[in-house]
Amino acid sequence: MEVAAGAARWVVGKALGPVADGLLEAWAASKELGPNVDALKMELLYVQGMLNNTRGQDIDNPALNVLLQKLRDLAYNAEDVLDELDYFRIQDQLEGTYEAADEHAKGCMCNLYLNAHHTARAAGKLLCFCPSEQREEDTRQQVLCCAWPCAKHRSARRNISSARARHNHQANEVVSGCMRKLASVACNSIRHVGKLLHCSSLPNHDDDSSFMPINCGACKHKVSQKKHVKETPKLEFDRVDLSTRMRLIAEQLQPVCAKVATILNLELLGSSPTTSSRIAKSPPTTTSDIIESTLYGRDAVKKRIIDSITHDKYSAKDLTVLPIVGPGGMGKTTLVQHIYHSQEVQKHFQVKVWTCVSQNFTVSKLLEEIENAIPSVKDEKKGRTGDLIEQRLFSKRFLFVLDDIWKCDPEDWKRLLVPLTKGQAKGNIILVTTRFPAIAEMVKTTDSSVDLEGIQHGEFRKKFRACIFGDEKSQKDHDGLLEIGDKIAEKLKGSPLGAKTVGRLLRNHLDAHHWTRVLESREWEMQTGERDIMPALKLSYDYLPYHLQQCFSCCALFPEDYKFSNEELIHFWIGLDILHPDGRNKTVEDVGLDNLNDLVNSGFFKKDETDGHPYYIIHDLLHDLALKVASHEYLSLHNSNMRSVEIQPSIRHLSIIIDGPYDINGITDENFKSELRKLKTKLKVENLQTLIIFGGRDESFVNILGDLFMEANAIRVLCLPTLSYPLESMLRNFSSLLHLRYLKLGTKISQMHLPTTLSRFYHLKILDLQKWGGSFLLPTNMSNLAKLCHFLAQCNELHSGIHNVGKLKLLHELKAFVVYKEFEGFELYQLEHLIELREVGIFNLWKVHRKEEAVEAKLIHKHYLHKLALNWDSERPNTEPGVEVVLENLQPHRNLQELSITGHRGPSCPTWLSDKLVVQALQFLHLFRVSWDVFPSFGKMGDLHELTLDHISTIKEFGLEQSFCKLVKKITLTGLENFEEWVPQPTHFFPHLHVLIITDCPKLSELPFSSHIVYPLEQDWNIDWFPKLQELKIEKCPEVLLLPPIPWTQSLCSVKISDVGSKLVKKLVYSKSSSGVALEVNAKDGLDNLDQLLLFSQLTELQELKIKNCPPLELKYFLMLTSLKELWALSSNLGVVASEVQSCAAWQHPVEVIKIWSSDSSVKELTQFLSHLPKLSKLKVFSCQNITQFAVGVDLQQTTSPVVSWSTSLYVTMDDTNAEDEQQQIADMEEANTVDDDGLLLLPAHLSNSLQALDIDNRGLVVHSLNALQALTTLVLEGCSFGHPFPSSLVDLKLWFMKGMQTMEAFSNLTSLTRLEIYRCGEDLRYEGLLPLLTRGHLNKLDVRKSLNFFGGWDPMQGMQDEQDKRTESKLKYLETDDMEGFL
Repeated sequence: MEVAAGAARWVVGKALGPVADGLLEAWAASKELGPNVDALKMELLYVQGMLNNTRGQDIDNPALNVLLQKLRDLAYNAEDVLDELDYFRIQDQLEGTYEAADEHAKGCMCNLYLNAHHTARAAGKLLCFCPSEQREEDTRQQVLCCAWPCAKHRSARRNISSARARHNHQANEVVSGCMRKLASVACNSIRHVGKLLHCSSLPNHDDDSSFMPINCGACKHKVSQKKHVKETPKLEFDRVDLSTRMRLIAEQLQPVCAKVATILNLELLGSSPTTSSRIAKSPPTTTSDIIESTLYGRDAVKKRIIDSITHDKYSAKDLTVLPIVGPGGMGKTTLVQHIYHSQEVQKHFQVKVWTCVSQNFTVSKLLEEIENAIPSVKDEKKGRTGDLIEQRLFSKRFLFVLDDIWKCDPEDWKRLLVPLTKGQAKGNIILVTTRFPAIAEMVKTTDSSVDLEGIQHGEFRKKFRACIFGDEKSQKDHDGLLEIGDKIAEKLKGSPLGAKTVGRLLRNHLDAHHWTRVLESREWEMQTGERDIMPALKLSYDYLPYHLQQCFSCCALFPEDYKFSNEELIHFWIGLDILHPDGRNKTVEDVGLDNLNDLVNSGFFKKDETDGHPYYIIHDLLHDLALKVASHEYLSLHNSNMRSVEIQPSIRHLSIIIDGPYDINGITDENFKSELRKLKTKLKVENLQTLIIFGGRDESFVNILGDLFMEANAIRVLCLPTLSYPLESMLRNFSSLLHLRYLKLGTKISQMHLPTTLSRFYHLKILDLQKWGGSFLLPTNMSNLAKLCHFLAQCNELHSGIHNVGKLKLLHELKAFVVYKEFEGFELYQLEHLIELREVGIFNLWKVHRKEEAVEAKLIHKHYLHKLALNWDSERPNTEPGVEVVLENLQPHRNLQELSITGHRGPSCPTWLSDKLVVQALQFLHLFRVSWDVFPSFGKMGDLHELTLDHISTIKEFGLEQSFCKLVKKITLTGLENFEEWVPQPTHFFPHLHVLIITDCPKLSELPFSSHIVYPLEQDWNIDWFPKLQELKIEKCPEVLLLPPIPWTQSLCSVKISDVGSKLVKKLVYSKSSSGVALEVNAKDGLDNLDQLLLFSQLTELQELKIKNCPPLELKYFLMLTSLKELWALSSNLGVVASEVQSCAAWQHPVEVIKIWSSDSSVKELTQFLSHLPKLSKLKVFSCQNITQFAVGVDLQQTTSPVVSWSTSLYVTMDDTNAEDEQQQIADMEEANTVDDDGLLLLPAHLSNSLQALDIDNRGLVVHSLNALQALTTLVLEGCSFGHPFPSSLVDLKLWFMKGMQTMEAFSNLTSLTRLEIYRCGEDLRYEGLLPLLTRGHLNKLDVRKSLNFFGGWDPMQGMQDEQDKRTESKLKYLETDDMEGFL
């Protein structure tokens, strides 16, 4: 036994001898780089083929899932290593080296040399005892004195062009002397190792003149070298390490693949292919029976639908299909159940049928269900299902509910409707509920669908509490839980199913600990019951194809309610490499847009817009679904989930939201930082492929993140939109992120510079600097980014700084290319090979004089180019030589859609834009400061949507060709100093024009529709010109006299008219948006009545009206403004003139806010006007000279309020006689309606319960008692006299320039007051009476300024009435005063 063991030991030792020092292994690894690549590729192909065989199979095996996760991890590692190899191959190509090549271009001898070089480096790493920092620094120094020519070439500071020349020369030397050098490979390898050790050297080969002296790494020998331009240091390539990693991955793949293949073979033996196996469950079947007796938060939409289908717009139509669309769990079915069983519907429809469609839309099956649900009729003839339905529905009004449609082919839908459209009755209705907007869009016959979103917060809270407690009595027994419950309710986003799911979780444990745990852990997301919220939502997710699941789930990295642009989303998906064109001549961007539209149509994104800019947002709880389904790879951290979220080891995509809102967890910044520090122990940072950080302005956060991401070298998507510190302080390894595909940087710090390593990210596809507000200086060699497709920037300067941009052959955007910006690298021929361009702007074209230069740009061959800007210097007065021929030869491809030409000084437009029109797809044409006498024929541009003519002095008339007028959507004419008329006079009315802007045209005397304007305006005009106009702007046109009536069409959203020749108006502004409809009119003396300008019949939706210098409204027009909420009158007569017929008629108007500035209306007119406004809640009166007194009209029974005198510091109450006399005087004046002489504006008594805010700024005005205003919460008095107690309901009180005030005693009853502001109220006013507000009231903000000595003698303890006052904590949080000396 012992002899055998000894012999074995001897053999093993002998076998290990050659590899003991690692030299042989290193040599083999370097030599076998190519074979290892092939081996790894073959293993990956095997994995791919094996997994492809599982398509369409339903396999549920937890153990197999674990193995597949292992396969995935190995595949990620393989991706990293192959991607790294590809990076260095690109670097080789740029530098002219062969570090990452399988073979050296010069042949076998150079291969031997290349392998020896990398072998020596690997051996050196094995034998080096120096610290890593010193080793790296020394290695760079040793490269400068290395004997091997290739080693010299590795200096990162060498100039690229000289390095290439040197490399070629040295390579030839290697070939000629390869035999001699091959003989000394081992010696030089050891010498290379020796250079890594201090005080070690080998003798020089003095006998061979071809050998250079060799010095050790410790030697400080200086090698003479020339100065070179500083370049970005390049990453060092470790050929041995890379080859070894590939071999290890291939070896690790083999056993895992074998185990997976075995299990799969066993699993597949007993399974059969199925097309629907991905969907684990089907949605539950529904019926018309009402399960929930109370319908919360849907009363308005229920009434609207019932009204519309029973006796409104749909009742007269043959058949109406009204879809109700919304995410799962939103209460669509519950709403329709209540509609179905309402009394109005039961009486109105003779036939009612409910069918649950779900995922199986089969026409024959649905028709059978409908046939069975419809009662048979007398003498019915047997036949096909469709024939029977026709007979049974004849002359009967029916309501069909098709609930929960998941899919439907358009042809199948038409077949379903055939037997339902022959009944000859009117008012037939089909209600469709669906999760999918695409289905709603397909089936609807109405203008729009009913989009069901979350229940409003107040109603949802009622429903949520009902789901928990049942009745109100139980709620009262658990008041302490309601606050926690409200916080949970906020997270459910108004989802009715969410209320039921969480209600079940809470109602069995009515204690704060359980509820808090549910809130913090979001336990409802883990519920798996058929009727729970997450399974209901996940059904929709499971229904998506895998590529859409990928696109949706990755959005979990973004905050809730994040507004995506389509560009941002698609670029993000490109960065993640989840978009793959299918070979149907579609670009990757086209595929991304298709995917986005599919997600919108499936209900996962909602499309909206702000200021005309579309954006996409994830529906409410669907964001939580994204977090859940993506949790194995995607993780989003913020202060409210740091303690509760599960961090899985497979995470590869991370976002951190630092500036997010605080939550119930109460995690402070310091706690958040502490949790971030622990993250490194929970997360495999080296595996991260995506990193997004929102916020992070705190330097300590930056340092923590810098430590956390030290080893994050696999990142492909990096998004840092709010940098406050240099990027390298947050990502210290930024320069080594060689896998980067997507980089988004943003900052508001103007001094911040872009990273110098930017030009070394050879895999980068998307560079987004749209939010970059720092320095625009680009690193050198940006043209190295050969894979760059999108360079997004707000500032043209970033694009204009790319030297040799012609190398970026995949670039899509080049907003600014400045010709001859520098002597070299900015020639026009740089554009020749940029065939992927979608947008380009060419500047400094005045420097181009020859036809050949223009031709070299080859714009005509760029068939993707959609947007082109050609810019000469618009300030140069003289024509440059060759300017005409240059423009002629800058002809773009016929697919061009948008063209802008600036500053061209030639005599005419190019032929490709006029006689020989080439750009027939042109949709947008912008001409700025051109000197042409001959212009294009706009009518020949069959697809022209937008035309802009800006500061062109040669235009005297504008040709209105019929073909142009019929298609154009936007016309902008600005600064046309000689423009006088339209030729010919228009007889057609621009049926598609959306925007008309005419500004700064001093000679223009009429608008294109002036000949159709007839005065006086008829309020019932049916005007058909410009029927779709949305925006009209006419400014600085002093000769324009006739203006159109506003608004003549309901499509108008914005009108701005000013500085025109009309005698009616100085300025008119009209706006209609989602926030409401508003109108502002500043009149001239020539305006006698507002109906000279306005079509009141079209203003029924007007909510805000501001009039200045205007005559009074006629009552008939005022009453047309049925939606008016705010009326502002500046220097205008606010009184309404009643017509003869209506002079005695009683009328009311629902206006809520009245503001009067400098009005010359009589007090009698104003008093009468206010008496007809029962809903007035806010009144402001400013500088109205006719008003000298202000009072509230009340009944004599309400005249017992005391009156306070400011003349003393005591609370003095008038005797009852004086009080009654004052109130009687007011009542008498109200009754007699003779207030003109006394200037008393009398508020009608009915406003005492509606007026909430009163603002009076009228110097010298006497304000009588306001105690009758019981609903008043906000009061502002400026320059008035007031000697009475304030209404106790006040919450906000502001007093300015109130003279004679001495005491604060009148404030003692204001226990609800939270804000008090006193400004310039005299030197006599003191703080006495303030303490009750501080000790017993709710005052939290006090502002006292320019009231000297207000706090004089201030002693808060002195005014305390009892021990309770002394123990009471004041609610005052904000104090602002300029009397700090008195206060302290």
